[in-house]
Amino acid sequence: MSLLAACMLSGCTSNLAALDHDDSVTLPPVQVNWKAPTGDTSQEISQTVLLYVPDVTGTRLIAQPDRISYSASRHPAEATLKHLFSFAGNSAAAKLTQEITLQLSTVNPVEISGDTATVNLGASALTLAHQELYVVCQAIANTLCQWGDIKYVNVLVSSSQPGLDVAASVPAGCFTQNLSDTIDTLSSYAQSLSQSSADRRFSTAATLYFPTYAGKGILAETRVLNFPSRDKSLLIEALLDGLSSGAQTLQGVPAVPALAGYLEKSPEVGDVAVSGGQQAVLHFRSSFNDALISAGIPRSVMLSSLTYTITTFVPGISGVTVYIGDELITAIVPSGVYDGAGETISFEGGLMRRSHFSHFLLSQCTLYFGDDTGKLVATERPVPYYQARSLRYLINCLLQGPQMYDSVTGLAGVMPVEMKDADVLGVAVKDQRALINLSQAFMNACAEYSETQEKLLIYALVNTLTELPGISATALFIAGAQPQSLCGYMYLPGEFMRNTALIRQN
Repeated sequence: MSLLAACMLSGCTSNLAALDHDDSVTLPPVQVNWKAPTGDTSQEISQTVLLYVPDVTGTRLIAQPDRISYSASRHPAEATLKHLFSFAGNSAAAKLTQEITLQLSTVNPVEISGDTATVNLGASALTLAHQELYVVCQAIANTLCQWGDIKYVNVLVSSSQPGLDVAASVPAGCFTQNLSDTIDTLSSYAQSLSQSSADRRFSTAATLYFPTYAGKGILAETRVLNFPSRDKSLLIEALLDGLSSGAQTLQGVPAVPALAGYLEKSPEVGDVAVSGGQQAVLHFRSSFNDALISAGIPRSVMLSSLTYTITTFVPGISGVTVYIGDELITAIVPSGVYDGAGETISFEGGLMRRSHFSHFLLSQCTLYFGDDTGKLVATERPVPYYQARSLRYLINCLLQGPQMYDSVTGLAGVMPVEMKDADVLGVAVKDQRALINLSQAFMNACAEYSETQEKLLIYALVNTLTELPGISATALFIAGAQPQSLCGYMYLPGEFMRNTALIRQN
């Protein structure tokens, strides 16, 4: 790449008119090795990952490298787990399980919100002894935590927490990466938990799902909670208290009302007659509706928060039933969510399951907008968890401009306000580069931009996309080609690296 282009990529600008008339400049034009994408294509990434499986002696969980391919728009977790479960063994390592081949559930197999992943295994996992399942859970956690963005892992079976004993009464809690303990140590620990006194107080990591601002959905936060005993009613009350005490790391989420204070009686746990499993039954006072309105939390979002929080942690609970006053909640019509707004969700017999609320689950993405000093500012936005790595989705977030539910407010949009998704002609990922093909109308809309506006626009795109793992640079195209400049100030051909100097430091 030419010296001129290197200057441009570091954030410098150039007087293009001077370049056009200076005969002493003989550097060749920058050439790119990629074609402008048409549509959303070529987004597959190949990567070597580590699979944690038992060694051949059955003593420890050891890492085995494997090559996987996955879509750049999704986290590699699901593809990696499929390789983990199909690992056939070699001279150093054994299969993860000997008698069965584990599979992911066909329903929401891997959900990632914040730094927490929830893995939903198929029913075959129930044939494992509980100590063996505990080791499997640890192998899954070791495997998923290798990227650093996942710190906590919940493991469900058929959308229910299986627990650590036959009676499904001992919570497993969240798993974190553990590379030191032997398999015997892990098995002994699981056994000691299952044999401990049911009335003993204990502390463990649990995932709480908090409503987000403006009713967009729920976000996960995992932290250590104290529980008075293994009694499921008391487990549920402790989870409700955790939600009511507020989020510790999430920004911009509303305060949850004191949930336990609105209960008419203690939570109940009963059997589900037809499908099996158990249900948690919550009876709230009629004033709970007004409390949610005052808190700015739609009832549908609060119900999703309760259902996800309880079914993720409490063993054997496959669903939640909620009464508010004399009303059994049998249907909701969400209004503020990203997907399914205005569509009725019905609960047969009032039983709310995780699958009813899967499109409520969000994760945070990082976007860059401008401030009044000519700098870019990073802000977090809750988005559907399965869209958090989508190039097109993130570009559309930039096109939408700042929103009231962003973590940082008071920022300014950097994109032409009239531009829409149709102006993104194509996106692709090649060799760790994001390739973005924008319309001629996009360029026309930027014609009157100042030098500062052009710089903010380009680096808002570049910095946003290079927040994604595996993206180190961005190449911009207009209608399939790379013109000399977008607005007349910055040299466009080639590729742009991340520009940290342009980011405001808070």
